[in-house]
Amino acid sequence: MFLSFCNAISSSTILVIDDELPVLNMLKLILTRNGFMVDTAESGEEGIKKIDLKNYNLILTDIMMPDISGDQILEYIKGKKKSLIPVIGMSGTPWLLDQKKFDAILSKPCSMKETLTVINQFIT
Repeated sequence: MFLSFCNAISSSTILVIDDELPVLNMLKLILTRNGFMVDTAESGEEGIKKIDLKNYNLILTDIMMPDISGDQILEYIKGKKKSLIPVIGMSGTPWLLDQKKFDAILSKPCSMKETLTVINQFIT
């Protein structure tokens, strides 16, 4: 059973979208050290291009970005792509968000434990 869980994680690819490079790098480091394959995008526009080119098991996106917001990324994935990919939003002000849209919301900054707990709810 442990082996099948490890195989599920190692074959899971996550796209992390955030316009803050330190946050992006930290999340990539945490997730790769925990067995996930990780792609990153430094803007919403770059994130959408990557979504069009590759299949992901989960999207982790900042919500407040200057070009294309996390809300717009969510609408693109759920609307145009007709996708069931879980989308987790990240925000420094989560209490201002409509949390019903996203599959989950993480407060920024978030702990490694909290991040992994939320992601593991969607990737098994």
